Amino acid sequence: MLVITPSTGAIVAANGAADQFYGYQVGELEQRFIQNINQLTPEQVANERANAAAEGRNYFIFRHQLANGEIRTVSVHSAPFTDEHGKQQLLSVITDISEQRALQESLWHYQANLEQQVEIQTDAIQQASRMQLLLSFVVIVLLIGSLLILGRFFIKLKNAKRKADSQGARLSSIFDAIEGYLLFTSRSGTVLDANQQVFQDIESRDSIVGRALGEVFFSNVDWANQSYGSSEHRLKVKDEWRFFKVDKQAVNNADKSLGDLYMLQDITAQLAIEREQRLASTVFATTSEGVLVSDKHNQIQMVNRAFTEITGFTQEQVLGQSPAILNSGHHGPAFFSQMYDTLSQRGHWEGEVWNRRKSGEVFPCWLQVSAVFDQQGEIEMHVALFNDITSRKHHEHMMWQQANFDTLTSLANRRNYREKFENALQKAKKDKSRLAVCFIDLDRFKAVNDTLGHHIGDLMLIEAAMRLEECTRNSDTVARLGGDEFALLLPDVDSITKVEQIATQILEKLHEPYELEGHEVFASGSMGITFYPEDGDDTKVLLRNADNAMYKAKELGRNCFQFYTSAMHEHAKARSQLEGALHKALVNNEFHIAYQPILSRDDVRIGCEALLRWENKALGSVSPADFIPICEELGLIISIGEWVMYQACSQAKAWQQQCDKPFFITVNVSSTQFKRQSVVELVKKVLNQTGLEARYLTIEITETVLVDNSESILLQLKALRAMGVELAIDDFGTGYSSLSYLKRFPLSKLKIDREFVRDLPDDQDDHEMVKAIISMASNLNLKVVAEGVETDEQLWLLNELGCDFTQGYLHSKPLQAAAFEGFLAEYAS
Repeated sequence: MLVITPSTGAIVAANGAADQFYGYQVGELEQRFIQNINQLTPEQVANERANAAAEGRNYFIFRHQLANGEIRTVSVHSAPFTDEHGKQQLLSVITDISEQRALQESLWHYQANLEQQVEIQTDAIQQASRMQLLLSFVVIVLLIGSLLILGRFFIKLKNAKRKADSQGARLSSIFDAIEGYLLFTSRSGTVLDANQQVFQDIESRDSIVGRALGEVFFSNVDWANQSYGSSEHRLKVKDEWRFFKVDKQAVNNADKSLGDLYMLQDITAQLAIEREQRLASTVFATTSEGVLVSDKHNQIQMVNRAFTEITGFTQEQVLGQSPAILNSGHHGPAFFSQMYDTLSQRGHWEGEVWNRRKSGEVFPCWLQVSAVFDQQGEIEMHVALFNDITSRKHHEHMMWQQANFDTLTSLANRRNYREKFENALQKAKKDKSRLAVCFIDLDRFKAVNDTLGHHIGDLMLIEAAMRLEECTRNSDTVARLGGDEFALLLPDVDSITKVEQIATQILEKLHEPYELEGHEVFASGSMGITFYPEDGDDTKVLLRNADNAMYKAKELGRNCFQFYTSAMHEHAKARSQLEGALHKALVNNEFHIAYQPILSRDDVRIGCEALLRWENKALGSVSPADFIPICEELGLIISIGEWVMYQACSQAKAWQQQCDKPFFITVNVSSTQFKRQSVVELVKKVLNQTGLEARYLTIEITETVLVDNSESILLQLKALRAMGVELAIDDFGTGYSSLSYLKRFPLSKLKIDREFVRDLPDDQDDHEMVKAIISMASNLNLKVVAEGVETDEQLWLLNELGCDFTQGYLHSKPLQAAAFEGFLAEYAS
């Protein structure tokens, strides 16, 4: 191979093969001109170039002289290029074809001799006619043989020419077919040539050839000093930064450098995949959830460390096994059939499953299984994630126990009683049977508590609970509603006489002496009884009737029972009068709002609860417990609630100017308001009109709002929280309190009912209940407000337990607006 300057014919470079062919020492060829080697005259060279063009050849045939004087016939393939100095050069590939040419000349000479022999033979045939036929045959055979030999050599020459022509095209195709960017540069980094991928993706050949490599690929790479071999770089291509693997190789001719060859392969996607694989591998190895991967035949292929920690099985012990190795026997074939049907249809299943450890211990876990499908839509593998929820189940059971049963007596609590009451009432309606509801209050219990202490009082409650259970049937429900109040639920009552017998037996038992750690205590009970369907057909009415009947029994001297009678309907008359007055109360400006302070444990925030009050000329001061339920039933709570919301927010905005701490206000909203209007729109309108920020408003709801389990109410609550409004649940733990509410509804505060605060710090059960509620709320990121705080001891204990806010007479009773301003001024000072 020779590099020749076309303008002068000077040889500027030669590889080792050229030195060897021409017989010169290394470096001698570079001191010569091509005219000294080529033996053709300029006219002959011009004729050869014309002949090559006419024949369509991409090479020339010249006669070159070697160093020893020998003349060789060569074919010359030349390609122009621009060197690193911008000079045009010719890259000439020299091929020795002397033997081919000698073979051609031999054939030509052989043909000429053959023709001469034919003439001689023809003359001989004319002179010797008897040999004519034989000689003609010989001539024909010789001619045919000659033609075959000539044809064979012609084919070889043609194939050699085709091979030479295709070699350049093949090399060019290979150059262009290489994936990635291939560039040939000078040693200084100037692009001399590139493959088609570069021209297609970046710029045209004219724009790239002659430019520095750093101008083609923007980066901080020093291309001229880039070391040979492989390296990775971040380059900007087509206005996008991508990662490339760069291979740099030197192109040399003997000991002379012709330039550098760069191969650039885009590895951006490969690096992203590797990063994802590393991340997935790290997550797989370190996650606390057990992971199991099985193939389409449900044979385990892989498990992680957490799997071993949870189940006790090592990876070696389960590989190739079925996940059934963990089967506890708690779930039948139908369960797993449904699971795999769901996986096939939806690609995912999750739920609670009981598994068995290697030790044989059965444990609950939350299992999530996802199916991985192949391109044909068939399941290729299963990926299962699970975690041990034993601790959570135990905690949930304890919380359920605390939420549904009285910790002192183990009887059903108020919530549990109400739930069973609802179910029994529905069953009674369906079966058309009678249901009895009994309220029982222990007489003289407070005196026992005050004289002998809470401990003896607790023992008395436990003994009373046992006596009540002894007097009832297995189908009956005995509950402690709080303090010394008990309730009975007697379903399927055949006759009132039977209830009288049970009531008499209970009162007799309760009246028997109590032997409590050396103390003989006497007590009795007052009982109120009501029936479904005779006295009402919903829980609220029946509970109210039983309560009224119980207080009637107390009025009659205690230690007796009273049935709800028509005489008690006097309360209904009073209700009628109450309803009539309520319809005019808002128009007559009979309502006003009292504000009770709410103080934070850290003394950072202060607020108040807006409490609706009603003063009527005829009825006097009416308790909210009496008129608010009626307002809800009549629908008056809608307009009254809007008035309260506006008044409270306006007042809070005004007080914020006087307070040096963040000031918030709590407004009660009933379930009726959520059902019959958009509370969200109401709050938006009021906040807009008053200028109060949403974060300073707390909406307080009762558990009945959550019990409705309405999707509309849930959406409203979520919208309020999204606005920034706080949501508090009132009297948590006394009614329908359920952990599911805390999970499903977007609450931010819990209010502990005064029933649990009243006997603090002496009542251990209340202590534990309040402690459990505060701990649970803290784990759920909920703030806690304790109501009914009346003593310093209660405040100290609540602060010690981590209660966030307190409210009660210890701080202040509910105050009129003017008086509350005085409280704020005194508090600030």
